Amino acid sequence: MTQSDAAKAWSEAKKNAQSIFAIVEIGLLPEPARLQFVRVDPSRRPLMVQPEFAELRNYGPWLVDVGHMEFEAFLAHEHFTGCTAMASWIRTDCPADKLAAHLSDALLAKNEAGEVLMIRSYAPEVVPMLHARDDLPWHAWLFGPLQEWWVPAEENQWHCLKGLNLEKPARYEPIFLDGKLWTDMEIDPLPYSLTTELEKEAPEVFASTCHGARLKQVKEALDAARNEGLTDAEDVTLFATLRLMNPKFPENWPMWTQAKERTFREKLPLGIVIQQLSD
Repeated sequence: MTQSDAAKAWSEAKKNAQSIFAIVEIGLLPEPARLQFVRVDPSRRPLMVQPEFAELRNYGPWLVDVGHMEFEAFLAHEHFTGCTAMASWIRTDCPADKLAAHLSDALLAKNEAGEVLMIRSYAPEVVPMLHARDDLPWHAWLFGPLQEWWVPAEENQWHCLKGLNLEKPARYEPIFLDGKLWTDMEIDPLPYSLTTELEKEAPEVFASTCHGARLKQVKEALDAARNEGLTDAEDVTLFATLRLMNPKFPENWPMWTQAKERTFREKLPLGIVIQQLSD
């Protein structure tokens, strides 16, 4: 779906007096903006309400009523622009308190071993996986109170995931991760952590303002590191960071072949080898 499709759905929701909510992962906001977010509007609802999530609550997902905003203003707002902290937005007839409680329940899942896990069920990389499993009994429960769940994809693109648009959630059905879904959701955390770090510390390395496009750019840099034979997480991260800062790295550094050989032969961290060869 294009941004035009998303804008049209937003306008239709407002015309039909439906609610529009955004899910914002406020830990991805710059610290001053995060603190302001928590303090400014008491109507914003944290989703991590379980006692065991108390320390994560003010860094995790929050539900925000954005129905008073126009779509263009929503995208331009400091909390939502660039698709960084804004995980998705929802079109629904479900009241805010019931929806928040529903999405809070959806943060917990069980696997085949019977373990209870916290999952980022609201995250752009996870929601489509869950939506695709309409063969599992919890699917109708999870997507029941939503008419549409709009998840950012590539730059100016969106996934529109359809729900049942019930006015209140159905009877609770715990999310169960079968073997296939468990495998699908074993997502490499490195691209996400590196993207988040660079968005805060060096956003100039990115070619786009969209979190999805930035994530793709980071994944490509990490793939380039692994294609060079690097396997250690710190080495892979350093190589990817250098490549993001200088897209011609390592081709434009004449010492790269020697650095790589020493890293493998002497089992030294890549950072130490680069520092020694650069002195």
